[in-house]
Amino acid sequence: MYLISVILFLGLVPFTIAGYSLKDDYSPDRFLDMFSFDTFDDPTHGYANFVDQSTARTKGLLESDNRTVTLRADSTNVASGRGRDSLRLTSKAKYNHGLIVVDLAHMPGNACGVWPAFWTTGPNWPSSGEIDIIEGVNLQPGNAMTMHTSEGCSLAGSSCLSNKGCPQKGGAFGDGFNINKGGSYAMEWTKDAIKIWYFPSGQEPKDILGESPDPTKWANPVSTFQGGSNCNIDNHFKDQQIVFDTTFCGDWAGNEWSKDNVCSAKAPTCEEYVKNNPKAFSEAYWTINALKVYEFDASSTSSPKPEPSKPSTSIATSVQQPSESASSQSVQQPTPSTLASTSPQQPSSVVDSSVPMVTSYVDGGPVTVIVPPGSMVTQITTGEPVTVTLPPGAPIPQQKHVQHQASPQTGDDPDCPEGSKSTGESRRKDRRDWRVRRHLAEHLRGRQS
Repeated sequence: MYLISVILFLGLVPFTIAGYSLKDDYSPDRFLDMFSFDTFDDPTHGYANFVDQSTARTKGLLESDNRTVTLRADSTNVASGRGRDSLRLTSKAKYNHGLIVVDLAHMPGNACGVWPAFWTTGPNWPSSGEIDIIEGVNLQPGNAMTMHTSEGCSLAGSSCLSNKGCPQKGGAFGDGFNINKGGSYAMEWTKDAIKIWYFPSGQEPKDILGESPDPTKWANPVSTFQGGSNCNIDNHFKDQQIVFDTTFCGDWAGNEWSKDNVCSAKAPTCEEYVKNNPKAFSEAYWTINALKVYEFDASSTSSPKPEPSKPSTSIATSVQQPSESASSQSVQQPTPSTLASTSPQQPSSVVDSSVPMVTSYVDGGPVTVIVPPGSMVTQITTGEPVTVTLPPGAPIPQQKHVQHQASPQTGDDPDCPEGSKSTGESRRKDRRDWRVRRHLAEHLRGRQS
């Protein structure tokens, strides 16, 4: 691998690297401002009384500081009215495609009657889709990930229509999640597929909550819902909002009650048990360490349009090899220099972009470097070297052409071009500069051969 460094003189040069970039950071200090507290009747017919933020604070159901946010269901009072006090939060932002990552210290533990979920949903359910990332009921041992859509979408080998949806199982849930002291879930949604990852605490990829995570380098997802002729993802999933909620009984946990020998032995109905046994739900809470949403953007790494700065009087180029010390030469210019830039595309006047090379060097002007396909610009800073990483085995850059605004007097040097003039001290300085440039070109050509 070789490195080319070229000094820049005006400002940042725009460049792009496709990938994920951070869109929204639901950090604990801003988390509550980015969510709405739902207070409507539970649409899944659960035995839950969703309360607003102020009531949640007063009743001890909501805790937050600069490190975590905790969302609780009531575990001290006999329930009444609509059901047990609890929380349902919906993000104010809506998303179309992206990567959602949540880091949890705790999720609601297993208990008869409980139904927690971390999910996304679109307007006019189910026509805009629903993505269940973490969900389960009662004493369920593992996580259930389910897609819900309108008619015409089959994923994971089954129809995703309405309430039934198309489920897959994978990852930890409830007590099994908490015994590992938490963990992380990530959901990637593209036009082609929806994928979900689970990582126990301490086993997460290093970049999972970084500025630009790369799921292609992670372990295999625990579930993949592959679109195609069986389901056009973009037609069935739109304008998704993030939801945290803990409800009880309802269309799933309630309907499973009579099928569960352990739970059904505790009370005749799910509602009766949830109403009269508050202490059973002491573990029914979410503790959120981090929640971030990323968007895929071809310009995820970019710099602003360059603005003029004070001109510099030097341009330095260097070539480095891993097995040798860096070789560099500096040339002091008699006139101020303008912009030196690297371009990942081959100018029409230069041949063979597969070979990295310095294509022009103009006193007081730009240095142009052709970068071969597969190379990567890793650093651009005003007045500092641009570092270009070349693929293994790439030829060493060579000086291809040199133009001059000033050069030594003809006859002082056998390689000096005719017609140049200088006198006195400036002549000696120009001679030294010319020899440095000539030696640099010869050095590069020698290393190439």
